[in-house]
Amino acid sequence: MRLPPRALSRHCLAAWLLAPTLAMLVAATAAAQPRQPQQPQQPQQSLTLATDPAVLAKAALGPERGTLVVGTLRNGQAAYGAAYNPEPPSPPRAIAGNSAEQPMFEIGSVTKVFTGLLLAQAVERGDLKLDDTVGKLLAGKAEGEGLAGTVGTVGAVTLRQLVTHTGCMPVMADGVTGGAPLAEQFRSFDKAMFWAALARIKLTAAAPPCEAAYSNFGMALLGQLLAERYGTSWGELVRARITEPLGMNDTVITLGDKASRMAPAFAGDRRQPLFDMLAYAPASALRSTAADMLTFSRAVLAGANGPLGPAAVRMLTPLARYEGAEIGYAVMVRGQEGVQGGRRTYWHAGLTEGYRTLWLLAPDTGEALIVLSSNARAPLQAVMLAVGKSRYPVSTVEVPIDARRLDDYKGEFRVSKTKALNITVRGGKLLVRETGRGYNALTPTGTDRFAVTGIGAQLVFRRDAGNAVVGLTLAQGGSQLDAQRVGEAAALPQQ
Repeated sequence: MRLPPRALSRHCLAAWLLAPTLAMLVAATAAAQPRQPQQPQQPQQSLTLATDPAVLAKAALGPERGTLVVGTLRNGQAAYGAAYNPEPPSPPRAIAGNSAEQPMFEIGSVTKVFTGLLLAQAVERGDLKLDDTVGKLLAGKAEGEGLAGTVGTVGAVTLRQLVTHTGCMPVMADGVTGGAPLAEQFRSFDKAMFWAALARIKLTAAAPPCEAAYSNFGMALLGQLLAERYGTSWGELVRARITEPLGMNDTVITLGDKASRMAPAFAGDRRQPLFDMLAYAPASALRSTAADMLTFSRAVLAGANGPLGPAAVRMLTPLARYEGAEIGYAVMVRGQEGVQGGRRTYWHAGLTEGYRTLWLLAPDTGEALIVLSSNARAPLQAVMLAVGKSRYPVSTVEVPIDARRLDDYKGEFRVSKTKALNITVRGGKLLVRETGRGYNALTPTGTDRFAVTGIGAQLVFRRDAGNAVVGLTLAQGGSQLDAQRVGEAAALPQQ
């Protein structure tokens, strides 16, 4: 069975865990009601990248069914832990370090990182340039290879824009944004259907670049363009240029005799089928193990002198802004100069109908994390929140504030066309919420500075020359979003 439409939404295979910052704020406020302002539920604050992987695994699986394996890389050493629900009748054998003995999982949109690396390799080779356009790359192939008329309005989109989701591309083809149609398109589109759909694509703006907006179709297109450039399939490129050279024998699209090693998939309590796909493979098709993903992580962390060469550095290079942070070659980048210490964290998350994944690198400490779950509803955010707080701490020590000053901060603060924060006051406390969500109490930590302590978020209000509050900056987990004050606070429901 498939996830209900609202669960397999337009963000289904998107980076759901650290982006955008507002999503983290909302996740923590879901249970908070205007009637009783509350602090968000506290994640386990002891969780860091140094925590025992078995403890991380238990926190990440929570009460959900299935299997969850965590792999960590620290001080050059790999370690593994697992959680199971239901618990096996006899104590399970410890997770072996050998990939061939580990369970396998779909890694969903973490696949996009491999597509990004393929592009980084192509640019390093001089075979392609980031400013090459879709039209240029398909022009020589159109008539002779059945691609005539396929480019359409997408011809001006560049490879840089495809790999950073700034190409004004829709989430999927033909207006599909979520639910069963999204899953069906992933499963059914072969290359002929994909190229035909390309001619029908309508950009979300008159011309690129656009503000970054996640696109599965755009990333699949990038992968297919790479395959066309080299006269092979995307899967063969991954094998020849990444997995085989690194010895990642269990990172595959087609399972073959490995099928029995796939951890049984769930969405909540419901069993789920495997998520097979064809043309959308560059966006979400790979299966892997924790050991293979740590092998990959080790190679990326090794930088230009490692087995991936200069492409390992290139793939992590920020190319564009992405929802309060940055994005490299399909790799989400947290942390920047002047924001919460400036240390960089690189990551991507994945979600299919029955699996959920988180991959993360911390080059400043030489650490890596891979979380592989066989339940699409596993609460990986508990781990991600705690790790984010440990890497990007904010002050949560309360300082006295004159309650009469709180009215200075009341108002609606616009983050984007679709997102706003509403700041209001009740009972001598400043409260924040995203429109339509529950309220969170803010803790004063300094002049014009407040914290949402449960998720390590910080709000800093800005004033104009006349000392009026005109905006705010929301920083959390290495990202930063600016908001402008556009109006008065919405009325707070009465108790």
